[in-house]
Amino acid sequence: MQPTERLASSKSLLWLRLVGLAPGRLCRAAILLGLGVFIAAAYLPGSVVPDTLDMCGQAMSGIYNDWHSPAIAGLWGFFNAPIEAIFLLTLTATIVAIHLILTRWLRPWVAVACTAAIMLFPATVGWMGHVGKDEWFAAAFLLGTALIARAGTERRVQLRRALLLGVVICFWFAIAARKNALLPVGAALLVAWPVPGTLFGHLQDRPLVRRLLAAGGVLVLLVGSVSVFTSVAVHPTERYPEQATYLYDLTAIALAESEMMFPPGIFPNGVTLKDIDKAFDIKAGGTYFFSWNFGDSTTVNGFLEPEKVRALRQSWVKAVFTHPDEYVRTRISYTLAMLGVSGPHPYLSINDLGSLPSTWSITCRVPDRTFPSLHQRVLDLLLRVERQNLFRAWIFLVILIAGSMLAGLRKVSEARILLMGGLLSLAGIATAGVTTTFRYSWFTAVCALLVAALALRRIPAAARFDPPPDPPRPEQLSSAPETEGSRSEGVSS
Repeated sequence: MQPTERLASSKSLLWLRLVGLAPGRLCRAAILLGLGVFIAAAYLPGSVVPDTLDMCGQAMSGIYNDWHSPAIAGLWGFFNAPIEAIFLLTLTATIVAIHLILTRWLRPWVAVACTAAIMLFPATVGWMGHVGKDEWFAAAFLLGTALIARAGTERRVQLRRALLLGVVICFWFAIAARKNALLPVGAALLVAWPVPGTLFGHLQDRPLVRRLLAAGGVLVLLVGSVSVFTSVAVHPTERYPEQATYLYDLTAIALAESEMMFPPGIFPNGVTLKDIDKAFDIKAGGTYFFSWNFGDSTTVNGFLEPEKVRALRQSWVKAVFTHPDEYVRTRISYTLAMLGVSGPHPYLSINDLGSLPSTWSITCRVPDRTFPSLHQRVLDLLLRVERQNLFRAWIFLVILIAGSMLAGLRKVSEARILLMGGLLSLAGIATAGVTTTFRYSWFTAVCALLVAALALRRIPAAARFDPPPDPPRPEQLSSAPETEGSRSEGVSS
């Protein structure tokens, strides 16, 4: 190479480094882009479950109900976004969030490798290719986790405020996407929201109380704004989705006590406990609502009128208080089935095939697969793995607890958030769920893989040279100088 060419090449590399685009960083960005392109190509326009189809139909018709995620359905209808655009946005946010969480603690190339491993893991990639409230919640919560962790160690006031604004936006969408997001988001705010020394200053000697007040205030703001937006802008009709839980629990208690505890109108005339016993399986509640009949092609009514829901609720409350032992036993049995302890997860619940609008008589534009042969090859491979029954939610639960402890709960705020988020997500479902699909455990599995990757920071060859500093003291949060030397992290190429 001639001297002039070497000089030009050196100048180009220097310019790239000055703008933050060092060759190593460009290569890693290209790999992450390729990862996203592969998953997108395998699943475009994105698989959907009946829940998503229902929300899509509401968005297209402009007539909403509160069965799923009315705030998200309302935004979908307002922007009239094509389903493939929603899929690509969710996928991109998930990849970026996972990488941001890992790159704070791991060397850049290790973080890229772990991001790819988590996204392509056989028990997680199947739902990564879906469009739905589980994926929206996961993307928003994980991105919020990445931002709130950075805000916790950021000493520059303006940048920290910008990060916290991003946290609020992400957690708003998480709560809007899934109703059981309240517990994980609340826990994340409690363990990681930075509390300035000037806030609740009269409680300086009670840091836990100050943190509870600060986190509680932000959570109330988030929940309240989602509720106001839903009621004012979306105007959903009440459908009482809790009725499924009432019916599931009441059925289990009634069968255990051999007593017909249901109010009139829940089942077709002439149905007996013996008929119900044949149809009900505590390990497969979904079939109870959608796949059984009493010989006259009439299924259980899972969408009751308001007055019947009120009667069902009264019967449920009476049964729970009269037979608390059976209620607890029912919820424990369900939880063990959901975790895969009492048996494998239902087949095709780790790699769901997706649903079509025509099957459910819903008006929603879901294009055909963009690359059907690639999708089929990926699906066939994943289904061969799923048939081995290797993956159970309880395994990921163990990994989540052990991995977060190994990563360092005191030092790594992301480990604390992911541990609480994964546990409380399952806890919310355990108290109200009715089906044992792996979809309910998928978010916890992602959290488990993330903390397992974070635990690699214990290996010197995998840990960053410049890990994040300790969080600033409360009095420093409101008076940190805006200097370049106060950055929260170093930059590595």
